[in-house]
Amino acid sequence: MMKEKERLDKILANSGFGSRRDVKRLVRFGEVLVNGERIRDPEYHIDVDNDEVVINGEPLEIEKHSYFMMNKASGAVCSTKSDRHQTVYEFLAEADNQKRLGGSLSTVGRLDADTEGLLIFTTDGELNHRLTFPKYEVKKTYLVHLRDAVSAEDKITYAEKGKAGLHIPAAANDPECDAKPCDIEFLEDDKCTITVTEGRFHEVKRIFIALDNEVVYLKRLMMGTLHLDERLGRGEYRSLTDEEIYSLKELVK
Repeated sequence: MMKEKERLDKILANSGFGSRRDVKRLVRFGEVLVNGERIRDPEYHIDVDNDEVVINGEPLEIEKHSYFMMNKASGAVCSTKSDRHQTVYEFLAEADNQKRLGGSLSTVGRLDADTEGLLIFTTDGELNHRLTFPKYEVKKTYLVHLRDAVSAEDKITYAEKGKAGLHIPAAANDPECDAKPCDIEFLEDDKCTITVTEGRFHEVKRIFIALDNEVVYLKRLMMGTLHLDERLGRGEYRSLTDEEIYSLKELVK
């Protein structure tokens, strides 16, 4: 397998050492060592996995990708810009919302503006694609508060119809369709969890409309192997651990 190499000035710029012009000056002034050798060519290519880069005497940990989980707050939209709402990107520190070697930071799928809970951000486009690609049927679990309390008999009906796959109504540009089977488990008469494997527009809300009920509160608790860190307040986020990243990649490899 060929070693993956990147230009030194690109690596330094994406690591927060300033603009391309700034880092070119840094390199030409002899402040950068690669494997102990002083490099003065900003376009010098390095092996990002194996070469050691030292700047001003300090080793550089090259970050190819960023991975975060956020406890998304209600009212925020999963867009980079919005005229009417706060965006989820506004909750990120500037240093975290930076382009890395692997690309720009994006959300893995979307949550509706009024939906809270687990939202993944990453610059890893391949992982993002796989986690949202229908082929992999990545499970997503939500906490649901319903408008109407459900009787013991109807709880059984909800679960059975969910497992069979419900015909759900149209929404926006997504026509009415047969949703894939889902798992519905009640916690209280008007509260339950639902686990789906699709990513259709307003899918969970449409499932409960098909059951003659209505979602009044929705929070994503889990995506694939990743559980929401309940220590995170609304709008707070943290980096994923190496174990969490590995687990997500193993899920869709």
